Amino acid sequence: MTVTRPRAARHGLIALLVAAVVVGANVVAQPARAEAPAKWAPLLMARPSELRIAPGVAVGSPEDRAELDAILAKQAQPLLPKDRIEYWTAGPSPVRWNEILLAAVRKAKTNPVRVSRSLALLNAAMYDAIIAACDAKVANRRQAPAQRDSRIKALAPFDDLSSHASVDAAIAAAAVAVLRTIYPDRTKDFEAQVADLLQSRLVAGTHTASDLAAGTKIGEAVGALAIARATGDRADAVWDGVIPDQPGAWKPARPFRLDTPTEPMAGTWQPWLMASGSALRPGPPPAFESAEWQAEADEVVRANQDLSDDQIGIARLSADGAGSDTPAGRWMRIAIQLAGRDKLPLAETARALTHLAIAQADAFIACWDAKFTYWSGRPAGLIPGFASTVITPNFPAYISGHSTVSGASSLVLGAFFPGDAAALAAQAEEAAVSRLYGGIHWRSDNEAGLTVGRQIGALAVTRAISGAGLP
Repeated sequence: MTVTRPRAARHGLIALLVAAVVVGANVVAQPARAEAPAKWAPLLMARPSELRIAPGVAVGSPEDRAELDAILAKQAQPLLPKDRIEYWTAGPSPVRWNEILLAAVRKAKTNPVRVSRSLALLNAAMYDAIIAACDAKVANRRQAPAQRDSRIKALAPFDDLSSHASVDAAIAAAAVAVLRTIYPDRTKDFEAQVADLLQSRLVAGTHTASDLAAGTKIGEAVGALAIARATGDRADAVWDGVIPDQPGAWKPARPFRLDTPTEPMAGTWQPWLMASGSALRPGPPPAFESAEWQAEADEVVRANQDLSDDQIGIARLSADGAGSDTPAGRWMRIAIQLAGRDKLPLAETARALTHLAIAQADAFIACWDAKFTYWSGRPAGLIPGFASTVITPNFPAYISGHSTVSGASSLVLGAFFPGDAAALAAQAEEAAVSRLYGGIHWRSDNEAGLTVGRQIGALAVTRAISGAGLP
């Protein structure tokens, strides 16, 4: 069947203006100087030099020779199997830490709003750790152990610029600081991953123990900044409100009858890009039982009476419910796939993932601000006898979370991977219409969500350009 558009695209002009912001945007850094990340604008630090650490061991000193001998001994009898060494050295480590977080998300069945916050904190911490480690490298150039000791084999690529301070150690320390704060019950697992990473870098001949210790110290300092932000981002605020009792307002649906809404305070959380959660608040949805509302209600009913197998598949595939990566994680995996396909270097991979993650976090904040401003009811609660194709979520309808995060994600990734921009935009449109196919959203929810998401995506792209000093 074909789903008609009973309403004019009220958000079309805004969407076109947002798209114009990123057309031709030079967001992807030129394959340029390895020193570039040291000049990037951080998200958590005031400036990278505040965390700069000088080498603790001088090249050629007795302590340095002892560290080289220790590497040689580890290569003779490695403590890690080869596949674990390859796991940590074959690609950018920020990808690994995102995968580790998403595994924790699935196991804990974390809700989508919290997942977006976690991804933003994790990637912001890793991004700043890379900047600070690069700053230390620029100030303290030294070759990797395998470059200056012919006895040592090079089993993995070297860091750019200098082995001091280890960028992977800095990333790991920053990442685990965030992860154990969010999932404290998995602290031992996270710390075991760090130990494996450090051992892999020693055995690979890319760093000495003191190089790794310096990176770890930098990462711990950045991690503390991320935790401080998390402590003050208002995500611990407790809702003491009342669900409005008015025509057209949302009410909890089975099986959530006795539950409070999911994360009703999320619209007040501290954003990364917007001035506040209400900064991009859209106008209200169609008034309950108005002609416009009735047209949308009729469309939902028609759509769900005659769904094709493909449309049912789209609705269910995009559900991203409990135990999944959630919508933000789904788009993060798309970003990881694109970065791997294009073989982006570590710093550029982190830059793309970070600006995606902070856009997603702000998308959820803006979306939840709108949801708990308008308290718009769901189709299953307002259309007599109507049952949704997928489970109706436990929060108001307007605006759609999937649509908002997909609008933001597709625009950010389209700027970083311009050859894929059209396909990414189509994926966002499909994610939005999946909510109509699922019978859990009105068209206005989806259109407004895409528009707000694209506005947030444009903010992230602008920051990615200016933060890297690009024209």
